[in-house]
Order: sequence, then C-alpha cells, then structure tokens
Amino acid sequence: MMQTESPAITEPDLDAYVDNQLSEAQRSEVEAHLARHPDLASRVMRDLALRRDLRRALAPPPLPRPLLGAARRLAVARRRDAQLRRMLRVVPALMLVGLGWLAHAGLGPLSVTEGTAATPTPVTAALSAHQVSLLRLDMVSQPEVSDLDSVEMRAATGILLPHYDAAWTVRDTQVFPSPQGPGIEILFDTPDLGRVSHFAVRAGGFDVTLPRLHATPDHDIAWFQIGETAHVLVASGDHGQPLLDAATRLLDTLY
Repeated sequence: MMQTESPAITEPDLDAYVDNQLSEAQRSEVEAHLARHPDLASRVMRDLALRRDLRRALAPPPLPRPLLGAARRLAVARRRDAQLRRMLRVVPALMLVGLGWLAHAGLGPLSVTEGTAATPTPVTAALSAHQVSLLRLDMVSQPEVSDLDSVEMRAATGILLPHYDAAWTVRDTQVFPSPQGPGIEILFDTPDLGRVSHFAVRAGGFDVTLPRLHATPDHDIAWFQIGETAHVLVASGDHGQPLLDAATRLLDTLY
C-alpha cells in the first residue's frame, strides 16, 4: 500500500518550524516531510543549532554566585521591611507610646526592673564599636572607609540603614561583630553634635522601642528599635536632648 504524500511543505513552513511558530499538527507534517528528505532535514538541523547559539549569545550573563546570594538576601530583607511597614500602619503611635510608658513605670506584664533595663545589649555593643572606631582613626595601618554603600551593607547583613542628615560627614564605615551577630558601625563628623557614631544590629527579636536616652560617665547614647533592628547613636557627653532629637529624625526615615 502506497503512502500518500503530505501537503506540500514550502520554505516559509520550514522557517516557521525553525522559529517554533507552528502548531503541533503542523510540526508533525513538517517532520514527516523532513523524514522523507534527508537533505532538507540536515539544513533544518543546522538552522536550529544556529538559532540556539544566537539565543545563548544574546542572553544576559548569569549573576556570579556571591552576587546571586546577595540579591536573594536583599529580596528577603525588602519583604521583611514591607511587612514591618504594614504592621506599623496598623498599630497606632499612641498605643506604642502607652506601652512604653507602662513598661517604664513598672505596671502590668511589661514591667522591667531598673537593673534589667539599665544597659540594653545593643548599647553595650555600640559603645565597643564606637571606641574601636575612634581607635582606628589614630592608626595609620587601619585606613578609614568613608564610602558608605547602604545597599551592599543591607544585602550582606539584612540591616536597613536610615537616611542621614546631609550635613553629617562619614569618617569611617565597618562591619562590627557583636553578641547578636554582625552590626554596622558608621562614624560621622557633625556640625552640632561633634563626632557621632551610629551602630545598627539585628537584636535577635521583634520589638518597637521609641527613641530613649542612656548615659554613661563619658557618653550620651540615644537608641531605638524598629522591628528586628536596634539603632544606637553615641556621642560625647552634654548632647543628650540633641542626640535624642537626631535619633527621632533617623527613626522617621525608616517608616
């Protein structure tokens, strides 16, 4: 029994086959035709290989593995920040202030003893980072890094930095170890507060703490926590209220 010839296959049909523009039924007809014409089949195979090579050549290069990992961490941090902003819009600011007042006054389940709240752990780590930053300024073998790349910092640590006053000049930036993990220490020269450092670290738990002051014999400290990140400003003494105001302005940029 003779096999009937399929409908005539034209050059445009072959081009459409190479460009993957045919239906399954049409592709089957072309492939049956190519099976009976090895010379055409060889040419089509070359065209398919050329199309594949062109597609590979024109495709954007893949990200190196370190950059791919950083991009994934940045995406996770952005999702976490978006969730936090939604939560902050739901919780009234007045409620946050009221809860902080109850904790400070020692009322209800939020009560904290003076000894427990005296020196929060991020404050202790911030003081250590501040002292190390000042030490680095006097060391020739430890050059300062004044180029602050907040995007790279966030990708590496998951910490979202606030927007700083344009009058603050960055003197040094470094990743500093702490009991909670890597933190970011930035040393500034400021026109009103003198030399100020900002230390940010993931605190190990979710909380919302409005800016508050903490003093030592040598330093004034203003700190707050927003979500999982604690932020601490450290300056020399006699700058309590201006430092607290600066912390409040930094907090406002994180909403």
